[in-house]
Amino acid sequence: MTSLASQHPNEPRCQSCSYVMPSYSASTGLRCGLKYFQSTVLMRKFQRMEHYPEVKEFNACEAWSAVDASTAS
Repeated sequence: MTSLASQHPNEPRCQSCSYVMPSYSASTGLRCGLKYFQSTVLMRKFQRMEHYPEVKEFNACEAWSAVDASTAS
């Protein structure tokens, strides 16, 4: 856990959002998957990761949604 996350664990961050997706092609290693999860399952397969915006670990937007603890691994 980073020092920022340990100082403010309850603040919304993209890193803890249920829409965040790991991405090797993103400089931060994270991409926003909001549009991915809103699209139909069939369309998800045809979008490249570059289609989704890169995010930083410590940012959060108004669409931030907490990860459901029962489904988190």
